[in-house]
Amino acid sequence: MTFLKYLMLFMIALVIVVVVVVGYFFFTAKVTVAGCDINGSSAGQQADLFAQMKSYVALDAFPGTMFTDEAIGDAADYAFITYTLQLSNQCLVPIDMIEIQVIPETGDVLQIGDFDVHSLEPKSSGSVSATILTAKNSHSVREVLITYYVWGVSFSIRYTCG
Repeated sequence: MTFLKYLMLFMIALVIVVVVVVGYFFFTAKVTVAGCDINGSSAGQQADLFAQMKSYVALDAFPGTMFTDEAIGDAADYAFITYTLQLSNQCLVPIDMIEIQVIPETGDVLQIGDFDVHSLEPKSSGSVSATILTAKNSHSVREVLITYYVWGVSFSIRYTCG
């Protein structure tokens, strides 16, 4: 009888240790932004991409996020801005999926969809980028919302690029 009693105490202690370790990994899952690179070019320099985005919008089949319902004009009036964020996973568990959304400002038209699955292995770093189409005279400072998932639970970071 005492053997079963000690086995039960050992199993309870083991369950408590496992719950504490899993909780530690879950609550210390932290992604930080190490930096943000911004590259811009006029839409006229990327005429093929601009024409493709304009045709998608005209067909109401745009693969991304529309910021306005207004019709898109000439390429000379717009610019593409790409935000590349360097992210660091400081946890011992992998980050399942990472996505970023640029928070629009006046003059922003759309954000091109990114259908690649981005993830970070434990104790590693990587980069994720997003491209927006905006009015030519807009500044490049934007706030981005980074959403990442650990074991199916989402976490968010707001970061200002620029």
